[in-house]
Amino acid sequence: MTAALPPSSKHVPERTCAACRRKRPQSEFLRVTRVGGKWDMRAGNRVGRGAYVCADTPDCWQEKRLRRAFRAQAAEIAEQLQNHQKVPNQNHSAPDARVSPEVSHV
Repeated sequence: MTAALPPSSKHVPERTCAACRRKRPQSEFLRVTRVGGKWDMRAGNRVGRGAYVCADTPDCWQEKRLRRAFRAQAAEIAEQLQNHQKVPNQNHSAPDARVSPEVSHV
């Protein structure tokens, strides 16, 4: 006799905040990427080592809380996160959807 399997649910990737160490679904974070030895918030396709910071918790954006992960660049990352709060329509955790101008949709 076979045991009944539980209904399958879609896998949701979890990440950990670099500031507060709380685990949450990846969609609830902002991603900071390290390229060429410099940490930076970028939209679109990101390559390189990444770290995640809670998108909805300004306490996680304080320089003091970011020092463990970003060391000397913590002040710069804190400033970028504060600026991101002022422009809420940008979503840095989702890839940028770009359409080539040469493509014709006829």
